[in-house]
Amino acid sequence: MLGRQLGIIGEVCRLNDLPALNSIVVNQATGVPGEEVLLRDGRTLKQEQRDVMRQDWFQLGIPTTGTFRTVWESMG
Repeated sequence: MLGRQLGIIGEVCRLNDLPALNSIVVNQATGVPGEEVLLRDGRTLKQEQRDVMRQDWFQLGIPTTGTFRTVWESMG
């Protein structure tokens, strides 16, 4: 249900060389994220999830709806 939205968030992270924030959104039954997670090159899922938790997200600016729209349109 959230695949598109989480994919956009993952793409924003990838474009800004940030850990894949969507990697910590997991299926309650399986404990793993969906297939839309884009890991950085050479990183495992566990490494990416660890990096998400270590990242100081408050130091970053909040993306605007325009940023998300641009990313979505570029993915299409």
